[in-house]
Amino acid sequence: MAGLLSESEIYVYSKRFLRNHGWKLVGGEPPGGSDGLPRVEAKHPDKDEKGSRGSKKVDILAYKGGKLLLLELKSRYDEGDVVKLDELVGELRWRRALHDACLERNAFQRAGVADGDLPHRVLSGAALVKGIGIGHHHGVPEDYVRLTLHAPNDIDVWIGSECRLDFEMFDSNE
Repeated sequence: MAGLLSESEIYVYSKRFLRNHGWKLVGGEPPGGSDGLPRVEAKHPDKDEKGSRGSKKVDILAYKGGKLLLLELKSRYDEGDVVKLDELVGELRWRRALHDACLERNAFQRAGVADGDLPHRVLSGAALVKGIGIGHHHGVPEDYVRLTLHAPNDIDVWIGSECRLDFEMFDSNE
């Protein structure tokens, strides 16, 4: 797998790709720094003390058409990203932590998302879509979207049969 894009390149190219397809960037956790997007950090539900230990941060949160895409990015596939996203989306306590983090950072408002029902659909999980952005082809679960980034403008989209998105979300701007 020589010539894989770095995680930083995957981050930048994924943001550009999503924007070009009408997605609003809600939050992000860029590798090694900050980039102006709110850092949305879901605090561990069982922890009261301050600090990031045990929290979950998603590399990119993006909104379009009533859906909030939670996109983890890596040069090489990491099963830990699937575990993290499955917990964030599948467990009410983690959805509540994600919801609270988005509201705390004013992430939806800052991104210009005018969807008053979105916070409720984040809590229920109805709005949440899991995604992996990666620098090579690799299988992911059927309830995921996968972006395979080969070069800055060479990005393949795969949508699993159980995913809450369809290809129209990546075909045109909204």
